[in-house]
Amino acid sequence: MDNMDLFRRAASVLEEGHPVALVTVVATAGSTPGKVGYKMLVFGAGAIAGTVGGGLLEARMIEQARQMLDRPAVRLLRFEVGETPDDEKGICGGTVEFLLESFDPAALPLFRELGAAGDADEDAVLVSVLASDGPPQKMRLADVAHAGKHFPPEVVEAIRDVVVPGGAGARISAGGVEVFVESLAVPPTVILFGAGHVSSHIARLARSVHFRIVVCDDRAEYANRDRFPDADEIVVEDFGRVFDRLRIDDHSYLVVVTRGHKCDQVVLEQAVRTEARYIGMIGSRRKTAIVLQKLREKGIPRERLDRVYSPIGVSIGAVTAEEIALSIACELVKIRRLGDAAGIDHMSLPRGEGGL
Repeated sequence: MDNMDLFRRAASVLEEGHPVALVTVVATAGSTPGKVGYKMLVFGAGAIAGTVGGGLLEARMIEQARQMLDRPAVRLLRFEVGETPDDEKGICGGTVEFLLESFDPAALPLFRELGAAGDADEDAVLVSVLASDGPPQKMRLADVAHAGKHFPPEVVEAIRDVVVPGGAGARISAGGVEVFVESLAVPPTVILFGAGHVSSHIARLARSVHFRIVVCDDRAEYANRDRFPDADEIVVEDFGRVFDRLRIDDHSYLVVVTRGHKCDQVVLEQAVRTEARYIGMIGSRRKTAIVLQKLREKGIPRERLDRVYSPIGVSIGAVTAEEIALSIACELVKIRRLGDAAGIDHMSLPRGEGGL
């Protein structure tokens, strides 16, 4: 469950007239199970959604949050994580700080706005004031410049410096104010070209690790909501025209898994002309070499073709459709979090072969 899902869940609980508490990891040092930005929603007698790292600390946060549900309130809690295996608090060794906020139904407009942030075409930020008394002070800002209406100039400047689209968030102390700032940028999008068995498994796995999913195929009997219930968008279109219906930028991950070499080549020729963050094509090294050589002969520059990951996926010895999808999902996460670093073979047509 990503942050947008969590905010939507909070809105649905508030709509029913029930209070909710939101627990956020706002700072860590050393090794901790929960990382900055982790969130958990607490509501009702025993319901939770999300996680702040699990284990005994999470159980303690659940209990603390439940005690706050009777009224809107804010608490900041800091813990030392156990340093030895015999310490009942854990074995990680580090410190973690939590922001606990409880909300009554009056906060419904805020959570509706936050839940819809993923559908907005803007890089908004969420600012939470770190206070130890009074009700929560939490706001969504569509533009950092708007922060000047609420905070001193030092805070606004600090927000500009630390907010990274898709980042985990950062704690800021400036101008006598302390806040936690998070990006509400639209999550990166995996665009699947081809709606076969491997694609259906990729969609499920990629959605579970917080990518948006767009599925493209020229066959409505394959590209449909029954087969891809988790897709954010389904586009039924000829592969030669489908790019006209897509928005592709440096937050896009293009995965070419069509039903055959010809369709793969049609898609890949268009894909390499985009500024997508990632372009991967399923297939053997021999198939990849043939397809890329044909594109080179059509005048596509070497530097464009070198961007293609193929054979696609992290090498885990995958055999079944599910395993292949897992290897591809792992590669998508790797590129998102670590970039195009050593350790994964970035395959194009082998050097010295086919004139490349």
